Amino acid sequence: MLVKKISYYDEFQCLMGECPQSCCKGWRIPLDDKAIRRFRNEKGLWGLRLKMAMHGKVQPSFSPYCFRCPFLRMDGRCGMQLKKGEDYLAEICRIYPRIRFCPGNYTELQLDLSCVHVAELFMKHREEQFFVEKELDEEQEQTGDNDDTEYLQALDESRGQLMAAITDASADGDPDALGVALKNVVAYASTVQDKMMREGVDEPEALRSGFDLSEETDWLPECFPLPIALINQLMSTDFYQDGMQYVLPLLYKLCHMYYRRFDKLSYEEGEKEWNRLFRKHIAGHPERVKLYAAYYNSHLLRTYMECYEDYSFFKHTMTGVIGLNVIMLFETLWREKYGTLSEKELARIISVCERRVYHNEVVEKELMKEIMKEKAKTA
Repeated sequence: MLVKKISYYDEFQCLMGECPQSCCKGWRIPLDDKAIRRFRNEKGLWGLRLKMAMHGKVQPSFSPYCFRCPFLRMDGRCGMQLKKGEDYLAEICRIYPRIRFCPGNYTELQLDLSCVHVAELFMKHREEQFFVEKELDEEQEQTGDNDDTEYLQALDESRGQLMAAITDASADGDPDALGVALKNVVAYASTVQDKMMREGVDEPEALRSGFDLSEETDWLPECFPLPIALINQLMSTDFYQDGMQYVLPLLYKLCHMYYRRFDKLSYEEGEKEWNRLFRKHIAGHPERVKLYAAYYNSHLLRTYMECYEDYSFFKHTMTGVIGLNVIMLFETLWREKYGTLSEKELARIISVCERRVYHNEVVEKELMKEIMKEKAKTA
């Protein structure tokens, strides 16, 4: 089977106790059926400890209140893995942060930027957002039910076209050109989704109808930067919680930097201040436009093919815009306060933002609701 790996896939190695932002903290850890059966069949004190650690009747999990896994040791290593080995762990613990997409005839292997070490690898290889291909003998388990190969090919071609448009728009370091390209990508995705779901157009035909850079985008908010009103809406969702000071202290700190800057300003004053900060940031660091474009392309690589199963083109393209803007906002505020930002510090910002934007269904739903309100105004 053909296996496609993101260029830096084989460089990843878990930092374990050296990780500055452990994935064993701040997340509920879902358990797969095999792990549940394995844990429930254990006897003695170890079995009792496992049963006490599992919460929930339908689909038990560890760390339901998202503080830390009960098997995380003080030295940052996994007590379960040390005692029983890696194969004993729940599936999510074995595979994270690896991402596998297998539609049947090939497999894509990628890495999730919510892991801080993966975010560091992305920073190091940000100009290498491509796959390395290799033929392997072993078969891979299919990750979905769809078997429409023509749709799959058209979807892959579409992703490449969108990524090329983003790369081209950022070539000269012009933030306005990138903003236009982002709006066009989201508008194209929305049009494709409407053609498929409302007009009944076949998937390949809808995808190949053309990515038009003159696509009508008046119904969309500006995408780079997002209006401060939408960012305020984001901060009013589950994105921010007081409990983050214990589980994601960096994100808690970043959110409070935002509140201190914008909380007492009107929308008009906030919008003016946000645009001033944005222009100052880009003027001082024009190379960042290419970095932000690379981040968005990384998002397309990791999430766009999910449309093969869920057809949520608008959601997958728009959440990338939201994530990009949140990262850019926090980088801007950090530089305003401290004057400088290292590659490792930015990797940590990317990591915590990825956790909240893409791994929190409430945040996605609330933000999509606000965007759809804007779309409805021009319908």
